[in-house]
Amino acid sequence: MTFMGISGRATVSFIVVMIGLYLGNISTSGTKTQTIRIVDVVLIGPLMIYLGYHAHARATMPSLFSILLMFFGATTITYNLKNYLHALHASK
Repeated sequence: MTFMGISGRATVSFIVVMIGLYLGNISTSGTKTQTIRIVDVVLIGPLMIYLGYHAHARATMPSLFSILLMFFGATTITYNLKNYLHALHASK
């Protein structure tokens, strides 16, 4: 399936990158919103760990990259959860 001469996989990748750029712009305009932190904790971090684990298990990605993907997924969760809880207690 193509869209304007671009394959479906490339179209999805483009959309994902554009959403990431948009969310990055939102999260860097001042302080990071609590909504973005929750998305990082609940969606982005676990997704990074999942993709890294499955890429490592299936050997579809070089070992170092999959390990780093899992590592940064875990640090994304802990960093953003800590900051979310800190901001939550500071607002009370």
